[in-house]
Amino acid sequence: EGTTQAEAGERADLSARRVRYWLAEFRKRRLAVFPDRVLEQTQTHLRPSPAESPSALPLETLFDRYGVDPAHARAVADHALALFDHLRPIHGLPPDRRDLVETAALLHNVGLQSDPDRHHTAGRDILLAHPPAGLNEHERLTVALSTYLHRKKITPQKLEKKISRAAFANLSSQARDEALALAALVRLADGLDYSQTGSSQLEEIKEREDVIEIKVTGPYATLDAARAQKKSDLWHLLFDIPLRFVTAGGNSFGPSAPDSLADNPGLQADDSMAEAARKTFSFHFQRMLYHEPGTRLGQDIEELHDMRVATRRMRAALRVFENYLDMKQMSPFIKGLRHTGRILGAVRDLDVFWEKTQSYLNTLPPERQSELEPLRAAWEAERKRTREQMLTYLDSDRYIHFRERFGKFLQKSNAGALPILSKKGEPLPNRLRHVAPLAVHQRLVALQAYDEWVTGPDVPLERLHRLRIAAKRLRYTLEYFQEVLASEAKQVIKEIKSLQDHLGDLQDAVVASNILRDFLIWGTWGSIHKKKSFPPSTPIIAPGVAAYLSARQSELEHLIETFPQIWAQFKDPEFKRLVTATMVGL
Repeated sequence: EGTTQAEAGERADLSARRVRYWLAEFRKRRLAVFPDRVLEQTQTHLRPSPAESPSALPLETLFDRYGVDPAHARAVADHALALFDHLRPIHGLPPDRRDLVETAALLHNVGLQSDPDRHHTAGRDILLAHPPAGLNEHERLTVALSTYLHRKKITPQKLEKKISRAAFANLSSQARDEALALAALVRLADGLDYSQTGSSQLEEIKEREDVIEIKVTGPYATLDAARAQKKSDLWHLLFDIPLRFVTAGGNSFGPSAPDSLADNPGLQADDSMAEAARKTFSFHFQRMLYHEPGTRLGQDIEELHDMRVATRRMRAALRVFENYLDMKQMSPFIKGLRHTGRILGAVRDLDVFWEKTQSYLNTLPPERQSELEPLRAAWEAERKRTREQMLTYLDSDRYIHFRERFGKFLQKSNAGALPILSKKGEPLPNRLRHVAPLAVHQRLVALQAYDEWVTGPDVPLERLHRLRIAAKRLRYTLEYFQEVLASEAKQVIKEIKSLQDHLGDLQDAVVASNILRDFLIWGTWGSIHKKKSFPPSTPIIAPGVAAYLSARQSELEHLIETFPQIWAQFKDPEFKRLVTATMVGL
């Protein structure tokens, strides 16, 4: 309209400085500077109005008018057709949808030249206004929806938002399901030519026990397979069987599960500590990978439990072996394990909470079974949120790269080993038979040092939590070395586990009490940590939750009262003798 900057600022009630800022942003980001809702309101002319009939165009015309790269389009279409054929028992699309998959794949990038930063939206609008010739209304919407879904990461919330757009309101439930399955195939196919070289090929697709493995070959196979794995998010939202993309060189970019698991790490008394560490890490790393597909599926909560245990065992092993490893080399793997454990733990802790809550519900008469429904609703919402975060992380470049690098590192004998000679050329203790007794003894005395701290009345709960950690470290150390220890190790591990279980139940009761207290205050899962936030003026009416809180506090009181009986056996000289006996023969 010829408006000056000053006039525009006055109309928008913005300072001259803010006007200059937004002009600079617009030059850099163009239409992406505006929120989607603004573009939806102001760019309706890009889409056909309900009263207008879309103007269908032949594929060749769409290609020419919108500058579609024919080589990339053809490569994506070929991949989409191959995936359609091989994965048909799972996606269930009828054979007559094969041509539609090809059409959608050919046009997935139709909006790229029009608006590179938002080409998925531009492509959607182009195909709504000018659909490919020869398609009925549902097929036109399917192709447009597939293009709209092909670019950005897909989460359940984003998917629901996108398919609820007015443009797709006419799709029946069946047509919508078919459109989403088709879009999932196009996303995968687009990832398989991320290099835009057309060189990657699908060499083999085979179904394992819980996963479909897709082998990718070609000079850019590593790049394209990794991208396809990242773009499998929509597939994993729609179907229970996960996909794993691998390369001919053995690199894996999905839930890389070994076919079977070893019974033990294979430690020998004459192993160096660095080699013992590598074997120990490899043993638990394979378990982490083995349980990843089941963790992704989410049908058996024990899969997540076992995957999390594997990550925790590797982190704990670092404490045992750190004096014999180059921690600079180990640093990125430590960070990866820590973050993976934290992400898995957030979901697992919720599973543990509800397992114990369900046990409580099972003790109630039928007429009281619904007392915790408000709490269940809050728990389900929180678990859904944390599980989505977990799946996002497992599909992320960060996790894929961590797993790939750590796997390669563990293939090297004595990986991360420090020199076995001092600067003076003297030998340093490094054999398992020489060092294991010292490691076990150090963790034994660390546990026994808590005696005066946890004996007596009113022991702080934090001390008991720290004691549990010390017990866990002794138990894990014994388990790491169990292959080379005497048979008494099995009994010692069993006794320590009883202490761990008692203290674990105690800690779970503490955490549950805090969660239930927060629910009774806020009516939400967890407290609302905001500055100057106050409890709601309307009280939370949840007598069932209050009764459950009382039960958990009674449980907590009982566990505290009975703790001295459990701890007594660890003060007994017989326990120390038994631990010492495990090291006979080393």
